[in-house]
Amino acid sequence: MPDESQLGGEFSLAIFKLNGQLLAAGERLAEPAGITVAWWQVLGAVLRQPLTASGIARQMGITRQAVQRIANRLIAEGLLEASPNPAHKRSPLLAPTTDGRLAIERIAPGQAAFSTRLIESFGRAEFEALISELERMSATVDAVGP
Repeated sequence: MPDESQLGGEFSLAIFKLNGQLLAAGERLAEPAGITVAWWQVLGAVLRQPLTASGIARQMGITRQAVQRIANRLIAEGLLEASPNPAHKRSPLLAPTTDGRLAIERIAPGQAAFSTRLIESFGRAEFEALISELERMSATVDAVGP
């Protein structure tokens, strides 16, 4: 029986592997839109409402600097736009352009098919429970820290 350190290490390795697999799948899904999975993450984060780079970073669990670098590139490519933020002059609100939304729409059919296959392989109730547990784990990691 593994001790806590070994068990934690096994968990981390399983999550790292899953993360790599999902990123690789995301790259294949994003390819028809001519974007990367990182671009997809940032565009996807602002589909419902404009957010600052910091807001996107918090939502995605990545650094503000990484988001800002991607946002700058998306703005240059015409997929994202920045508008003044009344709450913070130095932190603009980011939102997808029409071309940015179209890029995400090109990904949607492949992403929907992939999601359907995943859900069917688990069963809907088990898949929903898995999401809930992952959200709980994420909150726990935030709470206990390294």
